[in-house]
Amino acid sequence: MSDDKGAKRQSHPADPPPGATAPPDHVDKPKIYEVFDGTSTANALPEGYGQNSAGRRPQNVSLTDAAKTVRVEDFKNIHTYPCVREGLLTAIGGGFAVGGTRMLFGTPIIRACNWAAGTFCLLGIGSYEFCLQKRRLEKINMKRAVEIIDRKKAEKQAEQEQKRAERRRKKEEEDAAVEARKRSNWKFW
Repeated sequence: MSDDKGAKRQSHPADPPPGATAPPDHVDKPKIYEVFDGTSTANALPEGYGQNSAGRRPQNVSLTDAAKTVRVEDFKNIHTYPCVREGLLTAIGGGFAVGGTRMLFGTPIIRACNWAAGTFCLLGIGSYEFCLQKRRLEKINMKRAVEIIDRKKAEKQAEQEQKRAERRRKKEEEDAAVEARKRSNWKFW
């Protein structure tokens, strides 16, 4: 930089601050940086990636580990989960109807059973998802209804408070007028 008449000299970070008698600690012990080796790729993940808070990596989960978590009680109570019962009933009825119809029209039994199983799967999944969507919309509408009810309740309370305040003000005005008339009766002139 060239020296301009109005420009101040900026201090170098290694320079001691004004009024200091000794240089700062970092000047005596300069930091040695690691040399870039260039062996790792640019898109490599950092070393701590994927570790949990204890510093260990989570174990890889296999299909057998997932299968071990399934219990018989899960299948005994499957009908109690929301929308499962409706999905299963729709799938059973649809699979029976399509498979039976295909068999009556001359399709071999194996192919008719395949159609029944496919229809069971598709109708079951479709009916289940449709029911879940209806439940989501119902929850949203219920939240909206509760918000509207709360808003109307707040408006009603505010209106009642306003009416009470108006009645109170009128009552005070009437009491003040009655009191003024009573005082005027006590005058001697």
